[in-house]
Amino acid sequence: MISINNKRWDKLRSTDVEKLLASDVDENFFYEFKADDETVAKLMKEISALSNTYGGYILLGVNNDKTIGGCQKWTEQRIHTAIHDSITPIPNFDVKKFKIHGKIVLIIKIEEGTMPPYITNKGEIYERVSSGSFPIKESSKLAQLYNKRIDQLEKIKNKIELCDIDFSSYGNRPNNLCAYLDLGFSVTCSELTELQKNFYIIDLNPIATYLRAQQGDFSIARLGQSYLFTIGRVTVTDDNGNELLMSAGINNFIEIMCDGSVRCRIILTSNSGQPKVNISHIMYMQSVFREVYTMLLGKRFSEIFIYAHKYERLKVLKQFVPYYGFPENDEAAMKYGFNNFLPSHQRKYGNNLIVEGNRFPKNDYFPIDRRYFSNYKEKYNTEQLVFELFRSVYYNLGFIDPLKEIDDIE
Repeated sequence: MISINNKRWDKLRSTDVEKLLASDVDENFFYEFKADDETVAKLMKEISALSNTYGGYILLGVNNDKTIGGCQKWTEQRIHTAIHDSITPIPNFDVKKFKIHGKIVLIIKIEEGTMPPYITNKGEIYERVSSGSFPIKESSKLAQLYNKRIDQLEKIKNKIELCDIDFSSYGNRPNNLCAYLDLGFSVTCSELTELQKNFYIIDLNPIATYLRAQQGDFSIARLGQSYLFTIGRVTVTDDNGNELLMSAGINNFIEIMCDGSVRCRIILTSNSGQPKVNISHIMYMQSVFREVYTMLLGKRFSEIFIYAHKYERLKVLKQFVPYYGFPENDEAAMKYGFNNFLPSHQRKYGNNLIVEGNRFPKNDYFPIDRRYFSNYKEKYNTEQLVFELFRSVYYNLGFIDPLKEIDDIE
């Protein structure tokens, strides 16, 4: 995508906007000028078109003849709200405010979309042609957009899905390993994350201190453009008491990529020879992963977040019965009776046996954006956003009656 006056977006100043308007650049494939009285519908038409084509800029508060009328009706917040309410999926955009000769000019930067088509709330799909935006009606062009979306989903899949654990070396397989839960999400932001800006100089000591207090066995490693946090040992004891190295992938870990994307795994084990698995471990690991993620991405993460595509899978290796095994003095366990869930379930429904071998959620790769929070009437801030990104559809693993109580806690 072109830049304004060859300046990085984060370095753009009002003088650069003045130079652009004073040049011979008119409305074209990449630039659109809009007055303050522009309607929401017409503005969304332009944003849809730019997203479905090669991206560009809308200068709001600038007349067709490039004179500055300024903005009073349109604000940064109104632009954000209009886009989130009017275009699906949410395009990758950002807004900057400039004051020129005492008047406000708002510039909307729209990136070429990776998940087209971008459809208005009127069901229309636009493309950019020369200096105008026109509805797409040809089936071949629509097919191209949908194929681009499929290609992008395949890239996301390759980015965040974890390989199955390889048990070709059977001697390294723990006998009490019953299942593992994989979760990942690919993030799109309006600007560089704090992790991207400070990847090689970020202070990891606070995270190390936190993990040391939570768990004795942990590891922090830098792998390419990611940080890998592992919680647990790398050896296992076989039936004869011999120490063996674990097969690859058998551990609780989270890989956090510099753009904020994640893939993580939670291991579910039973006590040796027992059919029961303590699934309070899922809640515990989720809380640890959320804390580490927030410490790396920072409190501003929700401000630059646009959307994420989320993936999740439960892989069952052996049949087992889930139960909650919190310490008896745990406040949540005492308040909500977690440790009584299994006996209560058994009295009414039987053993809550988990038998299915390879379970994908039906909402595989569903998007999370600000509209998601609006639909569910939830607050939107970094804490709640991170919680939703790490929320698992398998947190209850088969229990029926306690669902409401668990939701209340979360």
